[in-house]
Amino acid sequence: MVITHPEARPKAFSYVRMSTDLQLKGDSLRRQREASRKYADRHGLELVEDFDLHDIGVSAFKGKNIASGAFGRFLEAVREGKIGKGEYLLLESFDRMSRQEPMVALKPFMEIVEAGLILVTLDDERVFKGKISFEDLIISIAKMSRANEESARKSDRLSQAWKAKRAGIGQKKLTARCPSWLRLTADRTGFDVIEERAAIVRRIFDEAASGIGTFTIVRRLNEEGVPTFMGKGGWQNSTVNKILSSAAAIGTFQPNRMEGGKRTPDGDPIRNYFPRVIEQRVFDTAQRDRLSRRTKPEDGKKGSGGPKGKHYTNIFSKLAVCDYCGSPMHYQNKGAPPKGQAYLVCSNAVRNLGCEMVGRWRYDQFETMFLRFVEKLDLASLVSSTEHASKKTELASQLDATEGRIKLLEEERRRAYELGMKMIDFNSDFLAERIKKTEQELAEAKKLVHALRSQIAILEQTELTYYKHPDHVARLIERVRSSRGGDVYKLRAQIASKLQSLIRELRLTVFSDNQRFEIAFHDGHAMTLFVDPEDPTKFVQKVTGAAPDFEMVSADGTIIQLPADEAALDGK
Repeated sequence: MVITHPEARPKAFSYVRMSTDLQLKGDSLRRQREASRKYADRHGLELVEDFDLHDIGVSAFKGKNIASGAFGRFLEAVREGKIGKGEYLLLESFDRMSRQEPMVALKPFMEIVEAGLILVTLDDERVFKGKISFEDLIISIAKMSRANEESARKSDRLSQAWKAKRAGIGQKKLTARCPSWLRLTADRTGFDVIEERAAIVRRIFDEAASGIGTFTIVRRLNEEGVPTFMGKGGWQNSTVNKILSSAAAIGTFQPNRMEGGKRTPDGDPIRNYFPRVIEQRVFDTAQRDRLSRRTKPEDGKKGSGGPKGKHYTNIFSKLAVCDYCGSPMHYQNKGAPPKGQAYLVCSNAVRNLGCEMVGRWRYDQFETMFLRFVEKLDLASLVSSTEHASKKTELASQLDATEGRIKLLEEERRRAYELGMKMIDFNSDFLAERIKKTEQELAEAKKLVHALRSQIAILEQTELTYYKHPDHVARLIERVRSSRGGDVYKLRAQIASKLQSLIRELRLTVFSDNQRFEIAFHDGHAMTLFVDPEDPTKFVQKVTGAAPDFEMVSADGTIIQLPADEAALDGK
């Protein structure tokens, strides 16, 4: 639909552009608007107010206003015939429209005039329409060239100044900007650690590395009255997430530049720029859990984020599903014992959505049975690292950190690709080198993960002594289930986190004559435990292994080797 009507006054569109948000605080916006209004009044034009033609904080030197800004949308409207012939486009000057090289800047200029619009530069009130004279063409090209040269000189000066700052980084810091737990020294050569704040940062990372989510970390900080770094509004999820995602805690600084009003990475991160306040291993482990809670890479589903209750009541949250219909098992609390109990029940069955598995599994019995027989969890080392300080504990710690490093590198690679897609003027050689480096680090980290898992698997064959002594396991489970306070929350969070990293799928079957759970581990192993329906604290059979080798263990201790096809049938 064309906006112009024969009986209406010619419409005028005022294009306003400022390369930085700071100019809003000055006179630039008022000046450009006022000039357009005065010109429209003097020439009997109707100034269009409801068409957004403002590019604030957008560079014309890089062409961002055309590629993704309001001016680009205006050009698209012209192409589609939504802006009629004989209507006006008012610019303060040519450099508002473009500061690119003259031959590039000339294209939108010619496109507007050839579409039948009238372009006016308000600084000299020169009018361009119809057939452009040779004189007007030369003048316009000269102005475009001058605007481009001015921007190029400014860009070069800023670039050289920034490079000089980076070159002298050992003598003076690049900027006074620093994390809230640091303070720039008076001579600007370093940063002092604000220890009381650094202790809070260490606590946040420690809890995140233990598997505790952002929501719970924030709640615990506010419940204990831990002071924030600024303001009185209490801790927020966004604040904790910002701390956890910032490599500043391990001393790394990422220089940035402003692009389109947003901070964009400029060059490689600078290591050891800030004082390190946490260990690399803790940082990497926290990234693994933080990024895993966003999305599970295998199925694209959401991770295990969200509130978990005061004592982390359900360690199988977002993991246990109904074997009949595949829906999540719902944690159903029917009150405190002895009158009430908590249960795991199919969420579809609860809502009468067609699932026939209407039975429920008493939560405490399921958790106890699970912890007794799932040796891979290595409950002993989680409950007490002092009692079970071993090579396996160290290897598991390295594995957690390395998996966190992989998550971080994958996120860095994703951002690099996005950066390349958004920034048409970006240095392609720099981007390619950055992606190549990230890919190499990813390959090395994945190779290390494979090696660590192999070493852990070897140790698991010889270090299952706790699971050969039921009384030892019973004591461990008692500690997990009976403790209260911050320690038990952290412990149960660690167990839940370990389950998420170990288990690909946990399926429960609860019928009157058939009660079992099946586990598929990430490493390819599987386990099915058949429970006595009359006494869910006892098992009937247990099938474990990895294709093609499975074994079945009966309640009396009899071990039978099973072919893969028979194991699959038994597991079903």
